[in-house]
Order: sequence, then C-alpha cells, then structure tokens
Amino acid sequence: RGWQAGPYPPLTMLLLSHVVAPSFSSAPIVGRRLELNKDTVHWGYFSKLEQPKMTVASGETVTVEMASHHACDDYDKMVAGDSGMESVFEWSTSVMNVERRGATEPSLFQADGVHVLTGPIYVEDAEPGDVVAVEILDLKPRPNQDGKTYGSNAAAWWGFQARNDKADGTPYYPGGFMGNGSDPTLPNDETVSIYELDPSGEYATLNYMFKWPFLTDPKGVLRNYYAFPGTCVPHDYPGFSSKVTDMGWTKDETRGIEYNFDPFPAKIPINMHVGCMGLAPKSHDSVDSIPPMPTGGNLDNKRIGVGTTMYYPVEVAGALLSMGDAHAAQGDGEIDGTAIETSITGTFKITLIKKTDADKPAWFPILDFPLGETADTFIVHGFTETDYLETYKDSPGDIYGAPGLPGGALQPAMMNAYTQTRKFMMATYNISQAESDTIMTQGVDFGITQLVDGNWGVHGVIPKVIFEEAGVDRRRMLAAAAAKPPKVNLEKARKLAQAYDKMTKARKSKNSRRPGSLAHSFEVGSAELREWLAGSGT
Repeated sequence: RGWQAGPYPPLTMLLLSHVVAPSFSSAPIVGRRLELNKDTVHWGYFSKLEQPKMTVASGETVTVEMASHHACDDYDKMVAGDSGMESVFEWSTSVMNVERRGATEPSLFQADGVHVLTGPIYVEDAEPGDVVAVEILDLKPRPNQDGKTYGSNAAAWWGFQARNDKADGTPYYPGGFMGNGSDPTLPNDETVSIYELDPSGEYATLNYMFKWPFLTDPKGVLRNYYAFPGTCVPHDYPGFSSKVTDMGWTKDETRGIEYNFDPFPAKIPINMHVGCMGLAPKSHDSVDSIPPMPTGGNLDNKRIGVGTTMYYPVEVAGALLSMGDAHAAQGDGEIDGTAIETSITGTFKITLIKKTDADKPAWFPILDFPLGETADTFIVHGFTETDYLETYKDSPGDIYGAPGLPGGALQPAMMNAYTQTRKFMMATYNISQAESDTIMTQGVDFGITQLVDGNWGVHGVIPKVIFEEAGVDRRRMLAAAAAKPPKVNLEKARKLAQAYDKMTKARKSKNSRRPGSLAHSFEVGSAELREWLAGSGT
C-alpha cells in the first residue's frame, strides 16, 4: 500500500484488470427511452429555455440514460467504447461536442455548474402551481466496453476537508485554486479515487487513487486544480490508451501523476441514487446546476433511489424535468466533495398532480421544496436558503459566499429543515405546532444531506408509522365533520346577541372592559360566536 509514481509492477496491473463483469438484477425496462448522447444532454445548468428532448403524458413510464460528469477521470474505464459517452465527452483540438458547460458560460476556465443532465422532459398539461411526481422504479449501472462498472470520487477544493487542516496539522492546498497560477512548486492535495462496482452488485471497492496533476486542455488552458467539468486525465499507468492525449490533453511531465495502486480494500455498500434531478425554475433563464432549489436539482440525498417518489413544484409550462449526477454510494454529508459518481440508466414513472385535482394530497398547498416519499417515510429538505434564487436574484452565484460560510451555513439549513418539517406535518396530519414539535422531537430524524453544494442541505425523515392509526382516525373524523356542518340553535344565538346588546350599554363605565370583566369576556365570546356561525355557513 502507498503512493508511487511509476513504473508499475506487472503483477499490480494484472490484479487491477482481472475482474469479472458485474451482474446486477433489475426491474424490466418498459415504456419509452431517452438515450444518452451530445444532443440529449445539457451540461451544468437548468433552463426554462432549453428545448425538450421528450414529451410525456401523466402516468407514463420512461427510461433515461445518464452520464457521470466525472467519467473522464479515467476515460478508458468509464468512456471508451461507449458511443453515447464518447459523444458527450469528445473534446479535442478540433471539436468540443458539448460546448456550453455552465449556466452563464463565464469562461472556459471554470464553469458555474458541472452536471451532465439528460433532458429536459416536457410533461403534458403541467402548469405553474402543479406538482410533478417522479417515482424511481429502477436504477442500474452503465457498464463499460469490458462489462465492468466504475465510479469516481473527487476529494477536491469544494469539499469540507478543504476547509480544515490535514491530519498532520498542515494546511490543505487545492492546487491553483489558491490563486498561485502555474507555480511549479505549488502543492495539490486534491485526490481522485476510482472505485469498481463488485460483480455481486452489493458493494464498491477502491481500485486505485491519484493526486490531481497539472493538465493542459486542448484549448491550451492550464487545469492545475479540479476546476472544469469534463476535464480528461491523460494517465500514464501501463495499459492506458492514447485516446486522451490524441484529443490534445497534456500534463506536466516533470510532475507526472502520483498514484496509489494499493489502497485500503474497504467495501462500500452500493446504494444507487440520483444526485441531481428537478425542474426548471421560472426566475432566471438559466441557473447553475450545483445549488439545490425549491424545484429540486442537486439535492445529493442518498435516499433518492429505487422505491422513492420525488415531488417537485412546477414553475414553468411543461415542468421541464432533467436528471443526472448518478451515485453508486454516498454517506450523509458528502464530505470530501462528491459521491461515487457513476453513469446509470434509470426507469421512472412521471405523474402530474394538478392544482385543480379534488383528491390532491393535504400537503399540496404548502409545497415549496422538493419532497420525497418512500413506503415508510416522508423526506423533507431544507437548505441554507430555501429559495436562493430569490434571496440572490440579482447575482445567484452569491450563494457560495452566503453569510456564515464556511462555518455557519449549517444553522440556517437546520432552521429551514425544521420549519419545513413542521409546516409539512401540520398540513398533512392537521396537528398544532405544539403537537408537531413534540412528535418531531421524539420521532423524526434530521441529518446533514450535503456540505458541498453552496446551498447546504439538511433533511428530516418522518416515519409514517407515527401517524398511521391515530392520524387516519383523526382525518376521518375531521372529514366527516366537514361533510356535515354542526346544527346551530338559532334561538339561543338570538338571545345571546340580545344579551350582548344590553351589555354594550355598560361600556361607558371606565372599568367595564378591563380584562376579566363580564363585558370584556362577553365581547370576546360573542366575537368567537360570530366567527363560528360564519364558518358553519349559517
């Protein structure tokens, strides 16, 4: 075990390559398919102006192919031989198949957005004020030309570890991100870990690791830290093809690439989920794909996998659903910057809930955040800013410098997760705030979703079992009461009104309306009576 910089023992390379193709069981694919290629993706942004790649009716099932934006961390293992992936990642001195990478295209050095998103999908009849439900029926890996599946984890400058000293007490240096340009002595602690998904489909293991090198892209731009989506690494380990260098990618040969081909053989349980899925917002023409927003986007919640239904509030006609940033595994927090980023194919059932539907859920009127639901739980999401596009509407990128970052953004995220969970429980189960607070404290689990996406995330997981029996009985009782208004004794109401008229004559007394006096009490009671009578339809 340990880091080295070639040449590499033949036995090491033999062990790296000698694995069996993974076998994954999955649900049968039905319905229509949105295939992956340069024409079906948009890179690094959500946009209400993006042309739909597919139109679906409510209730339709679709299959969507998704590419990991980290696939070029090892072109041979995650891109080569796959025509769809090659189409997306082709970037040479003569062609860049997907030129736009980011919401505002600020430069070719660093984009404001990174994810390869397939779509958008236009949902028929979807209008602002509706909700789109996306049920995840199946997620399966996208094997390479050898039948093997890999993923990448980047411990990079945006990770939480970069905000702390290293274990030896020295500062963490994310290469050129420190502003020192092309200084050849500049250290870079950014590390990429390549994982292989086990043939059983149960876990992923570290295949090898490497320190981020000094690269130059086909346009001649130095990439001395992990800065731009789709950056391809010209590896020099034995057996790596010349495809990346043939496209025009080069590295600083004096520095080379530092590898660790014998990392600790941890087994990470596989938990396929979709990191970035959501609808186009109405507020801006295009928005960065990284910070999560009310219409979804980059939630990076490991619970958004098979069996989960996500509910997204619609802000634009057709909803414009896009998805990508698939993960093979991730812990809550996504500490070092990314999950095990991999390419997958997913099957989804898309259902439209209209604001005019009589049987829409009780939570429908309060939904201003992406909501998840499984067979046993509801998943409520809160962020540093519930709607950062409104808070920073003139400059959405300011979310990355929100007050309190890097140390204090977690508190507003927790506050928003609490208020969203409280609001959801009160609306869904018709309970008071006091009831919500005590039930939440004893039965709801809150967790840090991610600390790396600018708009930090905290989620609350609500077990349905808490409300199943008592909640159903309560809702039935309230529904029955609403269907049959209480009978009103009009004669008693008339006499109370007459008594109140007499009582008002006492108002001339200076003490007659002091708190606790008969007149004051009767006045309050009469107001309540009038309100009740009005509410009963009498």
